[in-house]
Amino acid sequence: MRRHFRYIVSVTAPHKYPPVTFLPPRRHLYSWSRELSIICSLEVDQIMSTLPPIPPNIEELAAPLLLGTIWNWALYGALVVQLYVYSYNFPRDKKLIKILVYGVFLLETLQTALSGADIYYWFVSGFGNMDHLTSPYASAFDVPIIGAVVSLTVQFFFAYRIWVLGKKESWWLSLLICLCSFVDASAAFAGGTYTHVRGKFVRGQMLKILALTWLIGNTVSDLLITSAMLYHLAERKARDGQYSSHAIISIVRLTIETNVVTTTVSIIALLMVAIFPEKNWYVCPTAILGKLYSNTLLVSFNNRVSIRDGVGNQSGVIRSGGGSFPSNTVPSDDAHILLVDIKKTVEESPMDSKAQERVINIK
Repeated sequence: MRRHFRYIVSVTAPHKYPPVTFLPPRRHLYSWSRELSIICSLEVDQIMSTLPPIPPNIEELAAPLLLGTIWNWALYGALVVQLYVYSYNFPRDKKLIKILVYGVFLLETLQTALSGADIYYWFVSGFGNMDHLTSPYASAFDVPIIGAVVSLTVQFFFAYRIWVLGKKESWWLSLLICLCSFVDASAAFAGGTYTHVRGKFVRGQMLKILALTWLIGNTVSDLLITSAMLYHLAERKARDGQYSSHAIISIVRLTIETNVVTTTVSIIALLMVAIFPEKNWYVCPTAILGKLYSNTLLVSFNNRVSIRDGVGNQSGVIRSGGGSFPSNTVPSDDAHILLVDIKKTVEESPMDSKAQERVINIK
């Protein structure tokens, strides 16, 4: 066995002949290896010279993209859990509700997959390449456009709920919420299309106007929904006092709490765009807006489980053997509309025979 390296060359020959192996003269090994190292270093220098230099504020560019995607995936995990809870407890929901729930989930699944492609493009295939890091890739579609579709759907749902709670008299408020939601969704569509056409996270007056319109409309819609729910909650307590419907109060409170979260994130993104228009910090909060809305929708539907248990545990509300509400706690018409599905849920949920007797009897 010789101590110096062998230089193996395989020559394509007929299959009956083995590959040709030869050992170059010892005096040529050093010169060949030196020439090879010089050629490799020249090629690497040529490649690196064509790439843009890495700026000193690289963390300001990379951190919003990375953190936004990580939190987006975390919220997708929460959404999967919410979907499991919904599928287990409400297998016989109306087809329209199922289409809404599973349609939103499919959109969010597509958005999560595209965000994974974004991360791979920015930090794996484009590692060290600033052209990749400043390019939106698929994020111009999966963040503003898909997020706008999800937020528009959820806000329309809450506008319908406000219309029901207001005994169909607050149609003008529901219409105003739908109008604001449509405006901010249109601005998000335009902003995503504009960024995709430009091919970079552009910073300019046009993009700033579109982003501000999107986030302002989003914030206004959430504030209108929260204010309307607060009004209905105060009105319910003032009218019925201690006999207020547990189901109505629970629905209103949950809507307020979840909308406060989405409103807060929208305001944070809005302030980042308004105060720091030359930075892409707004990418982080806007990346999770769609997931917050979809989780809000699923939590709203799954809240019927706690409403069912809460109503079933209230003394004097029901009794075994198919009792009914006392005369002073009979739900009004608006409560009846919202509680019909709760009654159906209790009757159709998988419970033992003793628990099955605790069914809400809505007059």
